[in-house]
Amino acid sequence: MYRFLRKDNPTRRSGAGSISLFLLALVYLSCLTQASPDETENALLIQADFAGLVMTGVAYSVSRDLDIYNVRPLIPLYDIAAASASLEYNAQTWPAGTVFVSVVDPGVGTLRKSVVLKTKTGLFFVSPDNGSLSGPADAYGIEAVREIDETVNRIPGSQWSHTFHGRDVYSYTGARLAAGVISYKQVGPKLAAEVIRLKVTSGSFDDGVLTGYVAGGTGRLGNIFFNIDRALFARTDAEYGDQFSLEIHHNNKTIWRGSLPYVRSFGSVAEGSNLLFMNSSGALSVAINQGSFASTHNISSGIDWTVRLQRK
Repeated sequence: MYRFLRKDNPTRRSGAGSISLFLLALVYLSCLTQASPDETENALLIQADFAGLVMTGVAYSVSRDLDIYNVRPLIPLYDIAAASASLEYNAQTWPAGTVFVSVVDPGVGTLRKSVVLKTKTGLFFVSPDNGSLSGPADAYGIEAVREIDETVNRIPGSQWSHTFHGRDVYSYTGARLAAGVISYKQVGPKLAAEVIRLKVTSGSFDDGVLTGYVAGGTGRLGNIFFNIDRALFARTDAEYGDQFSLEIHHNNKTIWRGSLPYVRSFGSVAEGSNLLFMNSSGALSVAINQGSFASTHNISSGIDWTVRLQRK
């Protein structure tokens, strides 16, 4: 719309010409609102564990008019679970038709499939089928899955390359889909409406003790979170202000032990103080107000980073 009006600005005309162009613009807008997500240009979001700007360049080579948002390399290297969680979290506010490209692909060049998942909410996810799509599949439902036909949806002349499908296949296909160069059907053959799921375990609550592991949050902010959701934590009957004892272990070695309050948000404690809170994804979390709990205490994530909590 903006490009159409800018090329021939109706404010520079007068009389019948201005009225005619204004009516034409209204017809144009009406057509846009009636178009399906496959037929209009949509936002393209790219996340990767490396080389994100290269993929942005590929997408712009398809269409300079796309709105592209690059998460840049904020996903830890090879961390498929982090890629899955990031897609699930970030997709929650985007409208139908948005295309997400996710490249955390330690199995690049192997027999794992390259797919585009369409959710029941109308979002598209371009990714290797290696578990990265677990989060959006669970959160938004699967409407269809198509395997990328690399004979047509691949940068021309890149057939010799087998170790950078994010550049050669995913960003190229995602941009073509978002720009309306191809429809979803033209991505490739339809597969069963299923993707590979990560094995996700929940924490537990026994005899007043919560146990689990550090599931993530060890990036820039350092607000670590556990595989303990709101429903499980509710079994403690905790109220804001209650104190909890917390132990964090790595391979049976105690990394941190202490007590901290369960509070509503960061500002509920003094700057530099620890807090226990429920994050915006509904996972029990620990943070330092205006600090990084993860980097301060050298904490990472994974099933070997176990936690134990108990209300005092």
